[in-house]
Formats: sequence, C-alpha cells, structure tokens
Amino acid sequence: VGGAGAITKVVGLTQDHWESTRTGEYRVFTKAFPAITAIPSIGGYHDDILNTERILALKPDVILIGRSQFAANNQRIALLERVGVAVIVIDYHAMKLENHVLSTRILGRLLERDAVADSLIDECITGLTEITHRIALLPDGRKHRTVYMELGNLGPGQYGNSYNSTILWGAIIKRLNAAGIAETMPEPYGALTREFVLSKNPEIVIIGGSIWGNDHADQMRMGFTVAREDAVRRLEGFKRRPLWENLRAVKTNDFYGVDHGSLRNMIDYTLTLYLAKILYPNTFQEVDPMGDMRAFYAKYLPALKFDGTFMIKCAR
Repeated sequence: VGGAGAITKVVGLTQDHWESTRTGEYRVFTKAFPAITAIPSIGGYHDDILNTERILALKPDVILIGRSQFAANNQRIALLERVGVAVIVIDYHAMKLENHVLSTRILGRLLERDAVADSLIDECITGLTEITHRIALLPDGRKHRTVYMELGNLGPGQYGNSYNSTILWGAIIKRLNAAGIAETMPEPYGALTREFVLSKNPEIVIIGGSIWGNDHADQMRMGFTVAREDAVRRLEGFKRRPLWENLRAVKTNDFYGVDHGSLRNMIDYTLTLYLAKILYPNTFQEVDPMGDMRAFYAKYLPALKFDGTFMIKCAR
C-alpha cells in the first residue's frame, strides 16, 4: 500500500525470527529495501510476543497488529493506549474478503495512499468475484472435491499442520466449494494423522512450502529465491510417503505445491485463483495466476526482484 516510501514511517518492526521463519522473503525484501534491517525489532515475527518497553521507547503514533497479537497482548495493548498510542488491528489471516478490504482501506488512509489502496482492493475484489461467479454456474456434481492441504515445514517424515474452514488454506478451500478433509477440525490448525488422511482418500493433495530455519532439511520449500527444480524434488518426497501410493491424488497426480508465505496480503487472491484452476481445470483453463502475481509485484513493488517458485504441480 505504502510502497518503498512507507518504510521511512516505520519506527519498529517484529523482526525476531523473521529471517529464520521466511528466509526467502527476508532476503528479497531486505535486498530491495535495505533500510528495513536498521529498524528496531519490537518482538517476534511469527509469534504473538511484543516488547512493550521497546515500543514505548520508540514513541510511535500508531501500532498495527494482527488479530492473534491483539488477543494475546490485552494488558500490553491497554498500556499502550493509556499513553496515547493508537492500536489498529488488521486481519489478512481469516481469508475473508471483507477483512482484506477493510484492512487495506485502513492502511491507505493511514499512509495517505487511498488511491493505491483502492486499486489493490479493486483487483482483489474483481479476481475473487469472477472466481465465485464461475463456480456458482457449475452443477453441484462438479463441486465438493476432497482436498488434503498440509504445511510441509516438518518434511515428509512428520505430518505438518492442516487448517479448518475458518483460516488460511482451509478458508480458501471452503470458498471454492471444495471439501477440505480438515474443515471441521475443532482447532483452527493442527496435524492430521496418517490413518485419517488415508481413510479420507483425498482427490487432491496440496503441500504448503516456505524456507523455514529448522532441522528438517527435507522440508517443502516454496516462495522467494527457491528454484523450481528444488521445489519439485521436495514435493516428490511427500508423494513417496509410505502407503500414499494408494491415494487417489497420487494415482492421478493431482499433487501440488504452493507458497505459504504469499498468504496474508492482497496478492493472495492469485493463490485462490490457482486452487480454483486445480479444482476446476476446464472452468479456469485460460487464467494465469502466476502471471497475475508477477504483474502485481511489478505494479506495486517494482524495486523488488520477483524471483522464486510459488505454484507447482508434481512431475509424474
């Protein structure tokens, strides 16, 4: 929303573990915008821990936080508000169009970039509306395909998190009138067992990747700086899990990799489009989600080198 100029307005950032949690993203963004590395950290990038004392010392006018940070930091937030810091919650986590739109509109107003925010919103709404319209025209018998989505941060040897229908990939699958096998899971996310996955025998398998700085060298890697050959090789490792040769998705090679790090912003409608193309190939035959994503970055962050692997299908 703010473009490169917005960085000058940022006095603090949740930088702790950003590099180890989203290594490719960190490398690309800090190379394009090196001033980011000089911004003090105010807490964890991938957890809800905020450093209140450091925030107060930086004397911000506004703090932008996500909804899980807001829920986990009630006392800290109350303190910040008492000393005059405006606290604004933005939500790109629930994958609700209305939350994406309102969050972006807030950022546009805050950064005095309403026109850019409106442009982002128009592209997102247009893309998602067209997806919904096309699917609505399909007969019910072509919908409700079963999907297993798993985060591949632990490698093929362990089962990573899946998502119910309220957040992230689970919410996207629900939007597309597909049947995520984890959609009724009580918690928003959690690992399914091998026995459960085999019993559901999904028609489609999607493995989410990033570059995580953990000990699992065979983790699924996707996103910025990841070579396509490396991503495909890692995806094939998941396909070769014990007993998975019996899954419908493996037999038909409906086996895909997606970049987990590209969710939670206005560009993620392109990943919804990619999943729509997977689920309904004839209905979305001519669409180009990868081309849309590339054009999106070129338009809104031209200084960033858009390089990596974001959407793939497993080779036979």
